[in-house]
Amino acid sequence: MSFTDNQKIVGWAFLIVGILYVIAALAVIYGALDDDNTTAYIIMGVGSLIAAILYLLFGNKVRTNAISGKLNVLGNYVRIVGVVSVVSGLFVVIAGFFFNDTGDLTGSAIIGTGVFSIILGLIIMWASGKILDGKETTFDKILWIILVVVFILMLIGEIMSLLTDPIDAICGIIISVFMLAYLFDPEVKKAMNM
Repeated sequence: MSFTDNQKIVGWAFLIVGILYVIAALAVIYGALDDDNTTAYIIMGVGSLIAAILYLLFGNKVRTNAISGKLNVLGNYVRIVGVVSVVSGLFVVIAGFFFNDTGDLTGSAIIGTGVFSIILGLIIMWASGKILDGKETTFDKILWIILVVVFILMLIGEIMSLLTDPIDAICGIIISVFMLAYLFDPEVKKAMNM
């Protein structure tokens, strides 16, 4: 029996991730109070806080079985990542208009990053729809491979950033491990035509 068979464990893991993200977002907002770009960083921190709350809500839905089934958990997690990317991107774009250019970092660069995040989030939300559409296609195979590569790279990157950004790293490690476990689960592999 795999730990992905127990939805409560998975739900609690995502709740913990959400709580850690809330702490990180509040730290960003608090840290912004002493910066030349206070308004911009507070706006980005509010976006991060909203994203963290979305992760909390997702974790609670998994924990209470409002989202159930391994493929549904995977597909809805991918969807929440897309939604979070769009929401965060919107706040980054808004923050870019308040940013005072410093050295290599400019408001227009921040706006560009936000726009990229929004576009990426929309693509990710589209991909989640493909995961959850109930069809076993060749694209599902390609998507499965892409997701495996992405979560392996995410896991490696998060392990490497443990010393510099421990809260985000721990969250990323938890997410990567759980999502890889889901991707390699026989039920999910079959549903994704692998």
